[in-house]
Amino acid sequence: MSHEILSVKLYELDKKIGQLHSRIAYHETADYAEVKSEVDALRRECRENAMTLRHQLKFSRAPSASRLAEAFDEVEQIITKVKKETGKSVGGKWRNELSAEEKILLAEYALDFALQAANHALLISMEAIKAQMAEQEQEDSEEKEATE
Repeated sequence: MSHEILSVKLYELDKKIGQLHSRIAYHETADYAEVKSEVDALRRECRENAMTLRHQLKFSRAPSASRLAEAFDEVEQIITKVKKETGKSVGGKWRNELSAEEKILLAEYALDFALQAANHALLISMEAIKAQMAEQEQEDSEEKEATE
């Protein structure tokens, strides 16, 4: 069961990574107005995705998911705090005050964080598969003992 769910999620991730590559490659040669329009669209998309994720986490049947929702909110609060502490304006505009080099470094670190998140997702996935196999092995062992 978990294999199918994980396969679907990996497909979704692969698709998003492909889109990320394509969008970056395309917009490196696009004109300013087109890039500005794409940035605005991506900001809306990120807000919508964050709201959707928050909603899914808060209404999940898994108790640990509600803790993840709390952690997600804490990260958002930390980011807001950092924006305020750096003296930049809040609401996405703080990025406009950064140099191109600072923005590239932020993008690099954001990709590093994404890679770290992917590594954690892999570890959790492998632990889930291991747990499922252990449960199946236990059930098989119990069935074998019952038939003997």
